[in-house]
Amino acid sequence: MTTNTKKTVKKKSTRLKTIRRAFPYFMTLVLVLTLAFFGSKDKFEDQSYSLDMRTLAQNNFSASADQTAELYIVSEVAISMQTPTAAVISTNYDSITSAAALASSVVSEKLEKPNAVNTSNLAVGVVEYTVQPGDTIASIANKYAASGVTETMIRWSNKFKAKREVKAGEKIYIPGRSGFVHVVKKNESVQTLAHNYSSSVEEIIAANSLELNQNISAGMRILIPNGNLPEFERPDYVAPSASRRGTSYYAQYSAGNRYARGWCTWYAWSMRPDLPSNMGHAKTWANAARRAGFPVDKNPRAGDVFQTASGSGGYGHVGYVTGVNADGSINVCDMNGIAGWGKVGCATWSRAKANQYNFIHKK
Repeated sequence: MTTNTKKTVKKKSTRLKTIRRAFPYFMTLVLVLTLAFFGSKDKFEDQSYSLDMRTLAQNNFSASADQTAELYIVSEVAISMQTPTAAVISTNYDSITSAAALASSVVSEKLEKPNAVNTSNLAVGVVEYTVQPGDTIASIANKYAASGVTETMIRWSNKFKAKREVKAGEKIYIPGRSGFVHVVKKNESVQTLAHNYSSSVEEIIAANSLELNQNISAGMRILIPNGNLPEFERPDYVAPSASRRGTSYYAQYSAGNRYARGWCTWYAWSMRPDLPSNMGHAKTWANAARRAGFPVDKNPRAGDVFQTASGSGGYGHVGYVTGVNADGSINVCDMNGIAGWGKVGCATWSRAKANQYNFIHKK
């Protein structure tokens, strides 16, 4: 046998071994694609079946069991292959399963994703993004808009003030869905984070793949789904003075606050973001709060919203109770009232004046 013949035989043998090693992986891929295709074939004619995340986001991530199952397959394949979009796809899956649990749209059939706990500094619900040339915070937010992410959420997640812009090459953190990224502090737990930021234990666990281990450690970045950052923790917050005459209110961002900035309702809701954000003018707050299940009566407590249907040209007025004194007087703060338009003012009211108001308690 000549030297050239030997080389040819050796090359053929090497190719054959390579094909044999790759064959099981190829067949696995074919099997996955076949299952996905035939499992969905009868639904392709249905326009509403689309797995387009923008459409699902507009429907509060409401998905059928079949859509959930197929996104599960895509998520697992992306994670196993370590694709650049794996974190986003996984977060989309978390959003759908979380929404299904909250809405009870999928009860016993909901697939549980068997993720191992991520022990790195980034939880699954957090996307680490490298800023590209030409990027702005607004343009980055637009890339993730289908998942419910806004510019404000990105600023909160990175402690960026209003005038702060990003630079090419900079690494920033983006919430994988509506919410913000939080750096865990010493002694914090999933339970305390849910309480402090108006989220829920179940959503935090699902969004960060903490099903197997809910222990979080200081320095860890996790997603607070649908959370609300308290006014005093926001990047642009400037604490108002304690004077009776009031001070200008400078906080720039109020994610979720649908009330007009400068009005009493804007300030009252910023102090009590646990209340619905669609209660209308101050005049209707007491009735709207009752319908939403919040106790309302004439007995003030610290942390209440005070409310009256009188005054302010028929629109009513609301504010925040900061304390109740032994003599029955109360300490209050409001906006567009004590100190005038667009300013926060604080005062002490007598028991007689306090009796003229309703008080909306926490649940």
